[in-house]
Amino acid sequence: MSRGAFHVVFGTLLLSTVVGAADAGKGKATYELRCAPCHGVEGRGDGPVASGLSPPPRNFHDAEFWKARTPETLRTVVKQGRPGTLMAGFAGVLSDQEIDDVIAHLQSFRPAEH
Repeated sequence: MSRGAFHVVFGTLLLSTVVGAADAGKGKATYELRCAPCHGVEGRGDGPVASGLSPPPRNFHDAEFWKARTPETLRTVVKQGRPGTLMAGFAGVLSDQEIDDVIAHLQSFRPAEH
């Protein structure tokens, strides 16, 4: 197994363990309220305010985005934001459970692997 494939498999297994108690349905509702204005309802980086942002919001359907992503790296970005972008951190705005729920919903945007 290649190193990249290992990271994908390990990350997926880790995600299912770490966010196993997460509720993707609740995460979708939180995502639509807090994330969709920038990332778009379908997660393509095309929300109503996206055209005014530089750099543009992340497209969660981009397979490159998911390479080497783990639940922890996603959680860190949601909590702390992303320097050099307008991605604000949600620590203190969303609970840890709400963040885990959003991460569970983000998985619905992950492209199928071929």
